[in-house]
Amino acid sequence: MPLEIRELQIRAAVGPRETPSEIPSASSTDLEGMKQEIVREVTEEVLKMIQLKLER
Repeated sequence: MPLEIRELQIRAAVGPRETPSEIPSASSTDLEGMKQEIVREVTEEVLKMIQLKLER
């Protein structure tokens, strides 16, 4: 996945706090799950990068 897209996803997850009423198609639990998934994916990518640096 291109870095720009990942960055936009991260910003979307942690960006301005919006109330669930401002996002009619998603409940707050859906948003929390999306945030957790993105955090998990980013953490995995960062750990992979660190591992690659350590292997050099």
